[in-house]
Amino acid sequence: MKKFINILIFLFIFALYLITFMMIYDNFRERKLNNQEKYALELFENKIEKKKEEIPENQTYTVSYKGYTILGRIEIPRVGINTVILKEHTYAAMNIGAIKTYGVDLNEKGGFVISAHNFRGKSSFFYPIRNLKNGDKINISDNKGRNMEYTVYSVSRYVKPNDTSYLVKTDDYHVTLVTCENGGKSRIVVKAHIVE
Repeated sequence: MKKFINILIFLFIFALYLITFMMIYDNFRERKLNNQEKYALELFENKIEKKKEEIPENQTYTVSYKGYTILGRIEIPRVGINTVILKEHTYAAMNIGAIKTYGVDLNEKGGFVISAHNFRGKSSFFYPIRNLKNGDKINISDNKGRNMEYTVYSVSRYVKPNDTSYLVKTDDYHVTLVTCENGGKSRIVVKAHIVE
């Protein structure tokens, strides 16, 4: 009986160590991801947004961070989103910010799609887009120094993963935001355009 109690105590202590280690690792990972996003945003701001007046018209500046190309920044004040938009379509890139997955260059007529994780560590990342409503504003800055405001006109939840009907060309300035929900079983799709 004493041996059994000793084994239980050992397992309990081992479980405590394991839980503590997992909490420390999760906290470290969260800080690292947040810092990557923060540094990428600062780099974009310093190279593009603070020097808008110096950028010749139709001149595109390349901004790189850790081997990724920063195309711009997306801000949605109502739901607290402020992150970079990257060119690369990789899982690692989506740990830093959002990615452009389809369409024309940012802030050009024809439409483009921006995707991001619905979580990243403990942060909800792009998941708050489910709370957007018609009339909400999305600001997109690009690497040409332009900042355009888009107005939400459609929020769809529980879109099937194989439904790609939102990947369409448009005649206006149009952006679509996409993220997963329900453990990847469905998507949230938000559509916005510039109201002229």
